[in-house]
Order: sequence, then C-alpha cells, then structure tokens
Amino acid sequence: MKKEIQFEKYKKRGANYHYRQIDKWNFHEFNSFVQARYEKHIQLISKYFNSNNTKEPLKILDVGCGEGVLLYLLAKKLGQKRIEYYGIDLSKEALEIAKKKLPFATFSQAGAYTTKFDDNFFDIVISSDVIEHVNFPKKMIQEIYRISKEGAIVILGTPIRCTEKPADIMHYHEFFQEELKNLMSKYFLPLALIESHNLFYFLRYNTISKIIGKSIPFFKYWINLQTYIGSNPFLRERQNKGELFTYMFFIGRKK
Repeated sequence: MKKEIQFEKYKKRGANYHYRQIDKWNFHEFNSFVQARYEKHIQLISKYFNSNNTKEPLKILDVGCGEGVLLYLLAKKLGQKRIEYYGIDLSKEALEIAKKKLPFATFSQAGAYTTKFDDNFFDIVISSDVIEHVNFPKKMIQEIYRISKEGAIVILGTPIRCTEKPADIMHYHEFFQEELKNLMSKYFLPLALIESHNLFYFLRYNTISKIIGKSIPFFKYWINLQTYIGSNPFLRERQNKGELFTYMFFIGRKK
C-alpha cells in the first residue's frame, strides 16, 4: 500500500503562496489560471447560497482549505451574516495564515478521511484541488457525505486527467470527467459537471518566449493583462464540441 503523498508546496513556496497568486499587484506571481479557479468556485457557491431561504446560518466547510484563500474570497463576496465558515487542512503553516486572514472562521488541523465533525453538520461542503492528492478518494467522499446535511450542496474542483500518469508529481490520481462523476454520483445527486480552463490558453500561458535574447512569459503577461481589465479567458465556457479543458467542477446534492 502506497503512503499518502506529502504536500510540500507550502514549505517550498511559502505558506501564503496562493494569496500571492491572486494578488493583482504582484505582477510576477499573479496567476490568472489560479484566480479563475477561485472565481468559478465563488460563482457556483454564490448561486446555491442565494437560492437558500433558511433563516438559520449556513455552515460551509472547505476540505483542504490550505491558507484559507477560497473562504477568504467567499467571505468578501457574501459577508459574515448567515454564514459560519469552517476549514480543515493538514498543514500547520497554512492554517496559521488562514486564522490570521479569517479570525471569525473555525479552522482545525485534520485530514480529509477523518474530520471529527458531527454527522449531518454542513449545508455546503467545498473542496478545491484536493481529491487528486489523496490515495483513497472514496474515503474522502464518504467522509464528506457523512458530515453533510440531507440536501446539502457539495462542490468539488479538480484538474481533468489528460495524460496516462498524473501531470503533477504531487498528484496521486487525476480523473476523467465521467470517472469523477461516477464516483461522486454514488453519494450525491449530480446537478452539474462544469469544465473550465481551456487547454489552448493553458498551453499558451506556460509558454516562454525569447524576446531580445531574454526568456519572457509573454503570453502569461498578456493573459494576465486581460484578467486585469475584467476578461479572464480561463473563465470562458465551451464554444464548440472540439474544445478541450483542463479543470472541472462537480456540483451535487446529498441524496
């Protein structure tokens, strides 16, 4: 049995590296690809939050929250009224940043398999870029099912598998669209499977150009510029059947 992959990016890049990636004033580290991933999550969560008519505060959990960027952006969008924010992660360094950024939220150091929350506790459970890192994704989904209320919304984002082996050495397993949908559908009623982050832009974004003898990520800067003026191409939806995408979101409701 393989050991769980140890996520080392916080130690290598710094515990706040996702905040640097979404900071438009940080010209060299701002990342339109990452920014679109968070923005799409916020759009989807906001849709289901606004359709909820209950007067009781909604409990939202981010599984694998890291330094809390997704919850931070969600709180900026939806505020603190009618919402209780929760996050879990294994990284102590990342959670320290999260607690400073969101002092009103509840964070705990825990893995995706055993969260220690009560059964039927959360109204919305979200997870971004986590399931591809775990050895036993079914155990993760079973735990999310356990702690979700009846009718709870689950929104899970992960890269789309495009190679035989995972494209990232830190990924244990990447999913095809139907593969993820089949796994999630065993526990949650599928509401949508949304693809984003067009492959064409992704490949261009990571291309290095030689300009006057210097290596410059020209296309990255060009796409970032489009994002600055409010038109992030990674958010564009399918225009034709031949398009390929690199990221997907499963949205489901607890049966």
